[in-house]
Amino acid sequence: MQPALNSNLLECVLAPENLKAAWRQVKRNQGAAGVDGITIEEYPQWARTHWPRTRRALEGGYYVPSPVRRVEVPKPYGRGVRLLGIPTVNDRVIQQAIAQVLTPIIDPTFSDSSYGFRPRRSAHGAVKQVKGFIEAGLRVAVDIDLSRFFDRVNHDILLARLARHVRDSRILRLIGRYLRAGVMIGDATHLTPEGVPQGGPLSPLLANVVLDDLDKYLEKRELRFARYCDDFVICMKSTSRGYRVMDQVTRFLARKLKLEVNQEKSRVVKTNQLHFLGFTFQGKQIRWSDQSLKDFKHRVRQLTKRSWGISMRRRFDELRVYIRGWINYYGLSEFYRPLPRLDEWLRRRIRMCYLKQWPKPRTRIRNLIRLGVPHKTAIDIGLSSKGPYRLAKTYATQLAFNNSWLKAQGLVSIRDLWVLFHYH
Repeated sequence: MQPALNSNLLECVLAPENLKAAWRQVKRNQGAAGVDGITIEEYPQWARTHWPRTRRALEGGYYVPSPVRRVEVPKPYGRGVRLLGIPTVNDRVIQQAIAQVLTPIIDPTFSDSSYGFRPRRSAHGAVKQVKGFIEAGLRVAVDIDLSRFFDRVNHDILLARLARHVRDSRILRLIGRYLRAGVMIGDATHLTPEGVPQGGPLSPLLANVVLDDLDKYLEKRELRFARYCDDFVICMKSTSRGYRVMDQVTRFLARKLKLEVNQEKSRVVKTNQLHFLGFTFQGKQIRWSDQSLKDFKHRVRQLTKRSWGISMRRRFDELRVYIRGWINYYGLSEFYRPLPRLDEWLRRRIRMCYLKQWPKPRTRIRNLIRLGVPHKTAIDIGLSSKGPYRLAKTYATQLAFNNSWLKAQGLVSIRDLWVLFHYH
């Protein structure tokens, strides 16, 4: 985007090619319907009738966004819920179109230590940067948790920061309307005098605009930090200095950005005790956290439930998608030792699922013999009173459902995916 176009951004937002690209991205992301009930599949037909009126409203400056629909996403193990605000599909397209125009203008001004929701950047970059600080001898971490950040963003502060980059007042007014559009909980619409609802395409960019002041403050003080949206860590050598920095940053956030630090979750720790974006650091080694592994095993147990009445083909498909996605993120861990044991545990659960599908002794015996188990051993397994999970560890079951056979059925190996992640 050329600087000369900065005062004509609305025309860039509403350009046909930009809108087409925005729709493709919204369609790719899928997602639920907003308060109007219009789904991704229904939107093209809806837009053919209603988009001309929407465009006139946007050009005339009187477009009013719909409230977002409140959705509560449960966190694992009853750790509360994450509140999301789902805009209508039409508003998602408009927000995406705005984000596509503003990002090339604003993103280059952000700090190199900011990694969240930015082009060609990811959480992995933030984790690797922290590892680099540790390797440089900075073994103390200031881990600051912002209390309900997305719910407490001050609109005036956000729009003032945005105005540093955007000269088109029409875009600023439109974004202000999105911020104040309200949230629908049940049948009632609630005002949103502060906050940026998570769930819209604009939210990540707006969050980075607000927190860029924090980045510049830390850079001015020559502090070494990595930030991924509202998760950030500052590394240094001294614990005593860490406490001073935490107090100073807390005051800066409250005074300049009107943001509150969660004192219970914020701490100064040795980097061996740091948890950041699902990872820990043991010495100079990156590892997934215990909680991340616990969440992984919890999900795998759900996908390998004995009582889940689905075909094994679908079960393998579900596992493959989940495990590949998990390794694509947590494969950054450099800790190899638990991987063979994880694979053994996964195979045992799959063998249990097969045995559960054959509840009758005669069926179990016949299928085990078919898979190469000696006749007498198959009878012993078929007539055993032990449960499927215990039987899944027996030699006979491992012989029937050997590793090569399970791989041919479609079971992925956690270890193999990890090796592929690290060496390709």
